[in-house]
Amino acid sequence: MQKEIFLKQIILVTDGESNSFKDPINITKKVIKEGITVSTIGILNEKSNTRAKFELESIANIGKGVCELTNIENLSSTVYNATKKSIYNTLQSVINTELKKVVGSDISNIDPTCRQKVIMMMEDLSDSFDLKTIILLDTSKSMDLKVNAAKKSIINLLNTLKSRKGKNYIAVMIFPYKDKDWKLICDFTDNIRTLKKSLKSIVIEGLTPTGEALESAYMYMKRD
Repeated sequence: MQKEIFLKQIILVTDGESNSFKDPINITKKVIKEGITVSTIGILNEKSNTRAKFELESIANIGKGVCELTNIENLSSTVYNATKKSIYNTLQSVINTELKKVVGSDISNIDPTCRQKVIMMMEDLSDSFDLKTIILLDTSKSMDLKVNAAKKSIINLLNTLKSRKGKNYIAVMIFPYKDKDWKLICDFTDNIRTLKKSLKSIVIEGLTPTGEALESAYMYMKRD
């Protein structure tokens, strides 16, 4: 039986910078080597420090994903848009690699007519590939007033992805959890009820061990 091929991505949702032992930027360098894209969504405001923005932008840049800085009101649409952009960026990276092997150039340097055909093909493929997404959700104390909106955005993401042709599976990890750096609260699922039920177990506490949580999400995704 032919093994299913999935596009794999991790989406980090947080409202600030990490304050743990492991550097999330260094962890991201390992993640991308496995073909797993890392995107970041920062729930930030005017008072948020520049280090938090720099960290989130750096993680997404190294992880070949997208970084979106948003407010709590626009979180749901931002999560979906980041996912859509991440899928497209991943496909573009793959296709550019293959084009260089065949014609010695990437999509930006080929004939305009051919380029348009490739772009149309990418748009169709981005809707057809199967997708596995780990939502890595910050549940530290500073997220207290934001976590309900985050839950809704995750549920809305799975609902919206159902319009795609490809299969879509979402897993959710939270960080921290009691005396641990992270906890998987929902294994990969395409079932809305299962996802909703798992999100009820979220509790708010602790600091922000982003590096440790990101490494754990990477190892969990890598097992497949």
